[in-house]
Amino acid sequence: MAPRILLPISLVLLHAHALAAAAFAPGELVRATRGEMLQLEGKNYVGAAKGQEFPVLLQDTARGLIVVPFYKKDGAPVSVTIPADAVEAAPHDGWLDLLASLEAFRDQRYDLARQLLARSAQDEKYRALATALAPRLQGAISSRSAASLGTLRETATQLEKLGHPCLALALDEGVDRLGGTTAPATKLNRAELSQRVATSTRALARTRQAVAMRCLINANDEIHTGLEAEPNRPELKALQIKVQKDIEEAAQKCADADRMRRIFKGTPHALTALEMGLKLCADYPQLIALKKEMSGAFEERTAPPVTPAFLTAAGGGDAKVLTEGHSLYTNRCTECHDLELIDSRSVSSWEKMVGNMSRRAGIDGEQQARIMAYIMAAQKVVESKPQE
Repeated sequence: MAPRILLPISLVLLHAHALAAAAFAPGELVRATRGEMLQLEGKNYVGAAKGQEFPVLLQDTARGLIVVPFYKKDGAPVSVTIPADAVEAAPHDGWLDLLASLEAFRDQRYDLARQLLARSAQDEKYRALATALAPRLQGAISSRSAASLGTLRETATQLEKLGHPCLALALDEGVDRLGGTTAPATKLNRAELSQRVATSTRALARTRQAVAMRCLINANDEIHTGLEAEPNRPELKALQIKVQKDIEEAAQKCADADRMRRIFKGTPHALTALEMGLKLCADYPQLIALKKEMSGAFEERTAPPVTPAFLTAAGGGDAKVLTEGHSLYTNRCTECHDLELIDSRSVSSWEKMVGNMSRRAGIDGEQQARIMAYIMAAQKVVESKPQE
């Protein structure tokens, strides 16, 4: 069951209108098509990476926004918004369609439940389960008889035994709403089941956030928490495979960086391996420790300060403009990500990246120009230094 997150009153009032015109239904999984700034109460809150996935809470068509859940560092859930034109439907698979169908049934969106269940049946892995569920749901929706509702209660019990508590809970809660006071009593320990599903759902959302921020050690912890609550949850198991693979690769980059920094003229290669490792796993402890050890060399390759020596190596320039560009680059550009090696991109690539970043962060044209002036000067400085 998705966590219950309080929405702003204005969005609640728009709920019916938003659903009528929505391109995305509540509960549907969407992903960011570009880097974008999530907003909380109309203000920039945190950056969302391209490819980051979110379940939709609702779509505010009047303002062109999608409302999605987000978890703060302390675990508190909040509702944030992302522009509707910055997301697309995430790729469908049988499991997501199956879960969404039962959540739609729970929320009394019966036509959508039928559509999603039919699409789930097209996935060979979940065809048998979806095919078995379809006539039972249809029978209960059509007749609302005690017998058909009782069949759904039994089905919910079977789903729990199969290791799918999130399916069981959504189905069982749907029976409550469909049958009302005439629904037979549940056969599940709903309090315990609700807690398990809430834990796995929260862990899944926090895992997606951590993966988007490349905090894979944190993601791995969240995955373990989620799988303890719901051991067979497919989304978590799929993420676990990817996260563990990337952590292993980051460990290898760390080993490479540590080895290369110890050889003659190996520092540039060590810094490149270090940067690549941090791009994979920004919270890998050994990489963080190594970065701290090499902090001086790392700064000289990522954001060298504007000094008289800098100006000489850059071939001159306005010290005030370059100093402000350095400040903007090291402060504003790190709100969503770590700094890259300054010579890791071409000027045109930096211009594109800074342009996208500026739009997200609310950086104006003059500030953007100063950042680029600094980056171009810093590239000359880095290129002028001898290989260590």
